[in-house]
Parts: sequence; structure tokens; C-alpha cells
Amino acid sequence: MIDSVGATAASMEAVNRQYEAITHNLANSSTTAFKRTLCVQTSGDGGDAGPAGIAPTLSVDFTQGNFIQTDRPLDLALSGPGFFTLETPGGVLYTRNGTFQTNAEGQLVDAFGRVVAGENGPIVIPRSAASSSVNVAADGRVTAAGAPVGKLRIAEFKDLQALTPVGQGAYRTAAPPDPAAKTTVRQGYQEGSNVNVVEELVGLITAARAYEANLKVVQAGSERTKSLLQVALG
Repeated sequence: MIDSVGATAASMEAVNRQYEAITHNLANSSTTAFKRTLCVQTSGDGGDAGPAGIAPTLSVDFTQGNFIQTDRPLDLALSGPGFFTLETPGGVLYTRNGTFQTNAEGQLVDAFGRVVAGENGPIVIPRSAASSSVNVAADGRVTAAGAPVGKLRIAEFKDLQALTPVGQGAYRTAAPPDPAAKTTVRQGYQEGSNVNVVEELVGLITAARAYEANLKVVQAGSERTKSLLQVALG
């Protein structure tokens, strides 16, 4: 009885985490370069997984999203496994969201004001250069009004699961990045979310049904316990 209750509780916790992951994905289905969260059921060793050994783990699906053409000069998308590098007061972060702009100093920044790193420091667009004159080559070299202003620092990683989401489309990792050998830049494009809404909705229905089935097991167990207590107390 106790093992059965523990197994059901562990299963309900796993379903709940799956539900949260799916709703998070659906909420970000239109977020630029968003990468969906996967909730994978793995076999554990007891511990937090409960007697059934069910250990729900979260991972990020880094599959590339579709490209959306915007023709905006500072919208950049990455074709391949790489990431833009961001310099922040809290350390280096990485992102796939290339919706960029310039700050008061002319530095290239992301939508949240974080400085986009170049190989030799921030990318600075001169005030005299119109945004329409900015050109970004496939290898990340940036020119403004025909003059070179830097090269984007694009990073690749051997193990993408070493990247931890920290919010606002960014990731942190202690793993050293590799040079971008398989990634190219596409100017005038944004990368769409890799969330498949229909697939997520199907998963949501499945999770709801699984939770309901587990709840019925708990309710049935509660009724059996109640009946046993009544018999024991005469």
C-alpha cells in the first residue's frame, strides 16, 4: 500500500512537471528564438524519484526554428548550432535571439540592453552611419557605411545541455566555447520559436489524462484505507 501510494505520488509529480514545461512552451510559441523545454521520464534510484524510480528531468531542445524575414538590418539569425555572446555585469551569457539595436553609446545590444560581444570588444555603430548602411556578413563581420566596425563573437559548444537557461532568451555555462565553424549569420531575419503548438497541445491533453488517472488511483486507495480503518475500529 505504502509503495503504491509513493509510486503514484512520484508519477503525479512527474506529470505536473511535464504540464508546467508544456504550458511554458505554449506561452513562448511566438517568442523569437525560443527553445522548448522537454520533460523526460528517466529511471531513477529511488531517492527523490520515489519508490517507482520515476525521475522527471528537464532538458532544452535546441533544434533550430524557422527563419522569419524582417529586412531589418539589425535583425540577425544564426544558421547552425552557434550562439551570440553577450557581455553583462553578471558575466558572459549566450543567446540565439538576434533582435538587436544600439544603445546611447552606439554599442550593439540585445532587446534587454545587454551588450553584444565582438571578437575585439563591443560592436560600435558610429552615430553618423544610418542603420540601413549596416552590413553583416555570413561570418559575422560588421561594416557600417562601408567601414569595418568589428566581428561578432559567435560561440559553439560540444555539449549543448551544458547550457543553463537564465531567462530572457539567454543561457549560461562554465564550459569553454569553441570557435564558430558550423554557424553562419543571416542579416534581416529572426529565428522563430521551435515550439510546435499542435504537438504541445496533444502533450497537454495526454498529461491531463495521466494526472486524472493517477488522482483516481489515490482516491481509490483513500477509500480502501478508510474501509480498513472502519473494520479495524469495529
